[in-house]
Amino acid sequence: MADSKEPTQIPKNGVKWISSLLLSIDKAFEELSKIMLLIMIVIVCFQVFVRKLFSYTPTWSLDITIFLLIWFSFLGIAMGFRERIHLAFTSIQFSEKSNFYIEKLISIFEIVFSLILIVYGTKLMINDFGQTIPTMGNLPIAYRTLAIPVSGVLILFYGIFQFFGVDLKRHKGLGGH
Repeated sequence: MADSKEPTQIPKNGVKWISSLLLSIDKAFEELSKIMLLIMIVIVCFQVFVRKLFSYTPTWSLDITIFLLIWFSFLGIAMGFRERIHLAFTSIQFSEKSNFYIEKLISIFEIVFSLILIVYGTKLMINDFGQTIPTMGNLPIAYRTLAIPVSGVLILFYGIFQFFGVDLKRHKGLGGH
């Protein structure tokens, strides 16, 4: 039985290229999240400045900020699952064997949650294709809700890999267990 304190190293073959691909995609999403946060900050500061100085609020600023905030939030949720910094009870001590099974149970819950995001997020996205965001060049609202199933897919992969003991953390020392 694997020790729950020490994650299994990525095998030399098989899973290695899949986890490398996943981590490359994940790194791209993390960098995209940084850019989205920066753009949101710039837009909101611009909006406040223009509103205070000229008593004018650009109509596009709120829609773009909401669009970016939704994507930023759902990608952040997925990254939180990857780093295992979700809500946890750390004051209760269990045996090594119990911790092993608790970690497996947590991974199963993550997988179930991800499947809910994928299924219902996809349904919501399909329903949103008939509506557009006029201030963003009639962009379908479905692109905004696409963030839900995308984060679900990321969480699904994290849950599966973590179930089998593969450590996908990119930022060591961030809370968690």
